[in-house]
Amino acid sequence: MWKSALLACALLASLPARADGGLTALERRWLQLAWPVVVYAREQGLPLDIVVQPQPAAGEAPLAMAYVNERCKLVLTMRGNPEAERTLSEIPAPLLVPVVEAMAAHELGHCWRYVRGAWHTVPAGFSATREIEDVALQAQWQSMQQTRREEGYADLVGLAWTQRQHPQHYAAVHAWLVAFRDDGAPPGNHHDTLAWVTLVRDPLRFASSATPFEAAWPLWQAGLASAGLSK
Repeated sequence: MWKSALLACALLASLPARADGGLTALERRWLQLAWPVVVYAREQGLPLDIVVQPQPAAGEAPLAMAYVNERCKLVLTMRGNPEAERTLSEIPAPLLVPVVEAMAAHELGHCWRYVRGAWHTVPAGFSATREIEDVALQAQWQSMQQTRREEGYADLVGLAWTQRQHPQHYAAVHAWLVAFRDDGAPPGNHHDTLAWVTLVRDPLRFASSATPFEAAWPLWQAGLASAGLSK
């Protein structure tokens, strides 16, 4: 997710002020679509920087989050990466804005967890361990489940954002995410977040007065049991 050779772009007050500073058209398009989430991050006081990878990196996620020196880094990996254009082209046109915003809010959910020092942890009362005789397999399983839990929380934040900002598109965005996550991979894999996503088919499950991070929190805990963690 994070590579050493990065071109850092300072987070400015508006995208147009940054648009002529060396970004490609595709990078500008992604940022324009995600910008309301970036603005919200600033309003919430999250320590967010935008980072653009200058070198080709085919196959990487176009949008990702890293945490370096106590700051969140929204990483754009789009140069020489067909996945960046393909991702946009595969989103139904009427859903392009709400889906990309949900993706950006998903990454912001990771930032929220990082900043609170909660990355890869579970709430008190939950068990994050599983006894497997093979030590190497147990380590692999634990790492996979750590990623899975964080992806589950972040998906809930993305949907909470949709419920808050694009309620008229919630059902369609939710259906898109279910289809995206139900990709035929074995259950329990890194990105198997259906235990959480299926809990919020009804957008009223989210507390509308809460921030997306707070709205996702109790539902994330509810999904932990479905994901195989005991309380």
